[in-house]
Amino acid sequence: MRHWRLLSLSCIGLCAWLWYLAGQPVSTGKTHVAATSQRPVTEAPHMIEQQSNAAMPAQAEHCGAIVKAHKHQLDDWILALQSEQLEQNWAQYTHRLPLCLQELAHDYMNYKQALTEVPSNLRVNERFEALQTLQGQHFSDEVIAAWFADENRWNAQTLERWQILSDQSLSEQTRDELMDAHISQLPQEERETIMATQTLVTLKQSWKTMDYNQLSARYGDEAAERLMQARQTQTRWAQRVADYKEQREALLARYSDGTSQAKIAALEQALFSENEQKRLAVLLGND
Repeated sequence: MRHWRLLSLSCIGLCAWLWYLAGQPVSTGKTHVAATSQRPVTEAPHMIEQQSNAAMPAQAEHCGAIVKAHKHQLDDWILALQSEQLEQNWAQYTHRLPLCLQELAHDYMNYKQALTEVPSNLRVNERFEALQTLQGQHFSDEVIAAWFADENRWNAQTLERWQILSDQSLSEQTRDELMDAHISQLPQEERETIMATQTLVTLKQSWKTMDYNQLSARYGDEAAERLMQARQTQTRWAQRVADYKEQREALLARYSDGTSQAKIAALEQALFSENEQKRLAVLLGND
């Protein structure tokens, strides 16, 4: 009787388990994409090789709808592989990702590889066009909207600014007015980013010719002092390099190859620190 009771309980348990499985959604391998997610993103992948076998649960409910956070999750996964020196064999480690991101991981890695093949000498408009073409080749419209909307919007605004600045038919005043109008309609955070960038460009172009009072008026006393110190450091470095080159030429003219090289090496050690000697070697290599 006891055996029959245990068998009955086992059958009930088995039936309950089969009923639970029958109620689970069937994975089709397709990823549902939307602008928002009702489920949290899974945690970042494991960071050490000893944990590589403890893969993330590969279940669709760990993703929900695809959002930009999942792109960040793939980036974290790539960084983890890089830290473990496993990036070259990344395809073997997609099991660390939720099932719904594993197929996208292949698309994302192929996209990143394609980015490295985009020529670096393209004009701004050509580069943005190439980026959008690659996005269309590797991702659906829904993924592009979820992952690249902000980036593409920023690129489009950058392209608009580039077109204004590169239009030689416009006067300088008209260009300034159009730029001001363009920047004024942007969100505050983006306006601040652009203004900071413009300040850096102006600083790079003019800081070497501006005196202390001009620098202080534009950037403040503390920044002016640092900039003046940097200018003095650069001036002293340039003078030391010029003195070294002059003495080196004299040594080359006076001594044979073996003797002159030894004396030049001693001269470098006398005039420059170890780190400065490395900097000098790069400088001389570019001459």
